[in-house]
Amino acid sequence: MTTSNRILKNLIFPAQYLDVGEAITRAVNLDITDYYRYCEVSFPRQNTPWETINGKQLQRSNEWMFNICPKDAPPLVTFMANFPITSHGAIGMLALTSPTLGAALQCAIDYSSLVMPAYAIQRHDLRQDVHLVFERRYDFGEVNRFFTETVVVAFLQIRPFLTKLPEKRPEIHLTHAPLGQASDYEKAFDATFIFNSSQNKVVLGKEDLNIALIAPSPTSHLMIKSTLEQQFRLQLEHRPVMQEVKQQLQQALRENHILNAEMLASRMSISVRTLSRRLQLEGYTLPQLQAAAGMEYAKLLLLETNKNVAQIASAVGFKDAAAFTRAFKRCTGKTPTALRAGSNNTNVLIP
Repeated sequence: MTTSNRILKNLIFPAQYLDVGEAITRAVNLDITDYYRYCEVSFPRQNTPWETINGKQLQRSNEWMFNICPKDAPPLVTFMANFPITSHGAIGMLALTSPTLGAALQCAIDYSSLVMPAYAIQRHDLRQDVHLVFERRYDFGEVNRFFTETVVVAFLQIRPFLTKLPEKRPEIHLTHAPLGQASDYEKAFDATFIFNSSQNKVVLGKEDLNIALIAPSPTSHLMIKSTLEQQFRLQLEHRPVMQEVKQQLQQALRENHILNAEMLASRMSISVRTLSRRLQLEGYTLPQLQAAAGMEYAKLLLLETNKNVAQIASAVGFKDAAAFTRAFKRCTGKTPTALRAGSNNTNVLIP
C-alpha cells in the first residue's frame, strides 16, 4: 500500500534532487515550469544550500522523470547521466575528500538519512565481499522500482574518482524485473545486474575498499564532516519519530535485545506517553513497528546467515518457531523456509 501523502509530506530531502529533473526536462525540450508545477514546487526556486523538498514532491519528480525519459533505454540510464555525485551536496563532497573508497562508502552510510530518509543502508561483510543492503522505508507507489534503482546505483558514481579500477566488478541486486533490456543496464554502468533478487543491494570486493581516491583532502573532509554532524543532530530533533523508533528497535535486535516501550522511550530521552502520542500523529503504533522491525531482521537473518528457524524466532522475540512461522507468513506471504529456499544468494555469514 502506498504511503499516505501526509506521511510523505513529513519527509525532508535536499532540493538539489530537483536539478536532475530539470536537466532531463531541458534535454527532452520540455518546459521546466511545467515540471515544477507538476512537482508542486514554486518557480523560480530559492536555490539556497538549505533548500528542501518533501517526500510527496520527490515522488512527483520521480513520476515526471520516469515518464519523460527516452524509451530506447532504461530510464535509469538517462537519470544517472544527469546525476553527478555532487547532487548529494555536502555528503557527496565528504565522499570525494575521503582517503579511500571504503571511507567514502562509510561516510555515505553514516549520513545517508540527511539526504535519503526513504531508505536505510546496512553494511554486511560476507567473506571476501561487502554487501550494502538498501531497505525501503516508505512506499512511493508506481515509481518504487525506478526510485530504488536511482538510490542503489548512485553508489557507482564514485568510480571516476578512484585512482584505479576495482578488481571485482560491482554487482547490483534489485528485487524487481528490469525496466527495459537487462543488457542495457550492464552496458551503461559496467556492472553486473541481478534482477528479481531477494534484496536491493550493491556487492563490492572487500579488498577494493582500500583503493585511494584521486583528491583526498583531510582538512576539507573534517570541515565538511563537522557541518554534517551538526545537521545530523538537528535532524534527530525534527525528523519523524517513527524513523528513530525503527532504528532503535533494529539496532537492539542486532545486539540481541528486545525493547519494550519504557526501554525505548528511555533511549530516546522522552516519556512513554510522548512516544505513543507522536507515533499516533504519524499514523503508527509501537506494536506495529516492533512487528515490522522483527520481520525485517528475521528476513535478513534468513537470507544472509545459516541460522535455523528456531534460532531466528528467538532472536526476534518469539517463544517458539511455530508462532514465528505463522507471523512471518502473514507479513511476507511466505514461510521462512520458503523464503530461504527461493533466495538466489550464495554467500552466507558464519553462524
